[in-house]
Order: sequence, then C-alpha cells, then structure tokens
Amino acid sequence: MGQIRSRSASLISPIIRDTRVGILEYLITGLSSFLIASLTPYLTQRYIKKKYHNIEKRIFRDLDDRIEITTSLGTWPFGPRTVQIRKDSVELIQEAAVISLFLKDKGVIDLFFNGFNSKEIAQEARIVFPNAKTVVIPLD
Repeated sequence: MGQIRSRSASLISPIIRDTRVGILEYLITGLSSFLIASLTPYLTQRYIKKKYHNIEKRIFRDLDDRIEITTSLGTWPFGPRTVQIRKDSVELIQEAAVISLFLKDKGVIDLFFNGFNSKEIAQEARIVFPNAKTVVIPLD
C-alpha cells in the first residue's frame, strides 16, 4: 500500500505544478500586455511632439541665393527629403492642411507634416518668400 500512495502522489504533483506554471504564465502575460497597451500611446505621442516641435523653423534653410526646403521628415531608413530652389521662384503660397508652394516655372512643392502646425509653416513661408501671394483655404 505504501508504494501505491507514493505512485499516486508522484502522478498528481506534476499536474499541480503545471497548473501553477500556467497561472503564473497567464499572470505575467496579462501584466506585460497591460503595460505595453498603456505605455505605447503615451510614448508615441511624446515622440510625435518631439519630432514636430518647432518644425516651422526647421523646414526652410537659407543658403544665400537659394532656399533649402525640407518636404518630408522621412522615416527611419530614409532621411528627410529636401529640395533647393531660388528665393524668387515661389509665386504663390496656398495655406490649407497641406502647404503648397507654387513656383514660377509651374511646379508645385507640397509640405505635409501630418497637419501639425500648418499655420506656423505658412507664416514662416511668408517670411522666407515675401514677394509671394498667399491664398488661405479655410478648414471647416
């Protein structure tokens, strides 16, 4: 009889151990999922604010007789995209969700930065290109 009890006890103990491991595994998975779900929006918003902070000052760069315009901030493997134009080549600045710079040679440069700071970017464009006309399209 003593041997039967030890056999049954040895058969039951792995089941109990597996149940404990399963509960701890679910607890750790649930806790880590909760932390990831609650911290991701906060960290993403903080990164976006940092990326777009004071962006209107970083779009236009004066290079004597030319202006370098950053048209897109790019993503990780690709750097920001830039275009160089002459200072007197912008004829019209169109302000909407996307800032469009219409050039005298019939080209267009669109500045889209997720709709952040559109007014500030247009205001900076007016400073950089003082001879250009401005058209404002209201966003309703």
